Amino acid sequence: MISVNEAWNIIVRQLPVKKITEVSLLESLDSTLAEDVFSDLDLPPFDKSAMDGYALRAADIKNAPVELEIIEVVSAGQVPVKAVKPGKTIKIMTGAPIPQGADTVVRIEDTEAVKNNTVRVLATIKKGANIAYQAEELKEGAKVLSKDTFLRSQEIGVLASVGKQRLKIYQKPTVAIISTGDELVEINVKPQPAQIRNSNSYTTAGQIAKMGLNYELLGIARDNLSDLTEKISRGLQFDILVLTGGVSVGEFDLVEQVLKKLGVKLFFDQVAIKPGKPFVFGKKEDHLVFALPGNPVSSFVITEVFIRPAVSMISGNPSLVKPKIFAKITEPFQKITNRQQYVPAVFEQQTFSITPVHWHGSADLVSVTHANALLIIPPNITPLKQDDQAEVMLLE
Repeated sequence: MISVNEAWNIIVRQLPVKKITEVSLLESLDSTLAEDVFSDLDLPPFDKSAMDGYALRAADIKNAPVELEIIEVVSAGQVPVKAVKPGKTIKIMTGAPIPQGADTVVRIEDTEAVKNNTVRVLATIKKGANIAYQAEELKEGAKVLSKDTFLRSQEIGVLASVGKQRLKIYQKPTVAIISTGDELVEINVKPQPAQIRNSNSYTTAGQIAKMGLNYELLGIARDNLSDLTEKISRGLQFDILVLTGGVSVGEFDLVEQVLKKLGVKLFFDQVAIKPGKPFVFGKKEDHLVFALPGNPVSSFVITEVFIRPAVSMISGNPSLVKPKIFAKITEPFQKITNRQQYVPAVFEQQTFSITPVHWHGSADLVSVTHANALLIIPPNITPLKQDDQAEVMLLE
């Protein structure tokens, strides 16, 4: 049995090299850029008005209030025809080019109409006010975004501004999910005595979907070599195969045997973690295999602790990693073991405190619905007293 840190270090060493793919701009949302991007133009591409108002010469309003003659009206998308001369102004809309001769824009709120073609400017403002100058954001040829940038909606907008229709990103891994066990029935079937519904596939699918990955449910594999071999063979065609159940030491726990038969190299099969001790990790070529315990809280915890950060590294997306903080525990915690524990808990942001959820062990997924965090208890420590600081992994 190896420690959590040892298990993670083994997984990191086996992660495949990040794959690069080219996609359209909108397809790249919530992905990570795999290239540097440079601007194909100045931003803004011309001097433009930052306000609805009047383009004028600052020298003409230094003794405001003053009246100026309106010689033209220019909206966004139009090019001014006339030049601004002393005593003249052009009414201008936000985004319109600054006309020749003008050096300032006064807001429409700082003016009042006098009569046709005349406006009274009420305030004195500094030269250059309310003008967005050409290339003040970006110069043509400048780097817009660097490789390894995570692409949110604002980055998508910037890439659109520089005409980046297609771009290279790190490819997100595909995932296959299999639950194993003769006791399982699908969720549309009412369980008979000794049967349970296949909740694990759906819990895991929800976690994988929250990582932004495509996945496929391959169904239930029965506890026999034939069915396990057929379904695991299909699962090994995906970048990541996640199995639940069949990895303990029982007579019908056959997953490890089938994985070895199919050429998967296994690196460990027990981790000093609670819940989730019988956890198998393997690899075939560039295909990763995570075989998790069948108890639903165990599989949930292993997915958050190991699979999520692995996906983060494969896809180049650090935002997938759940933040860890320290918070004040609200009650004593006495149940110390020789394994690192991940206890479902409720984190209260206002008081920066953490309260363990009272649950009934690794089969009790219902109680975990009340949790928004995992309280991390290292192995073999002194029991925690109320108000001690404890490490917490936030789930939300």
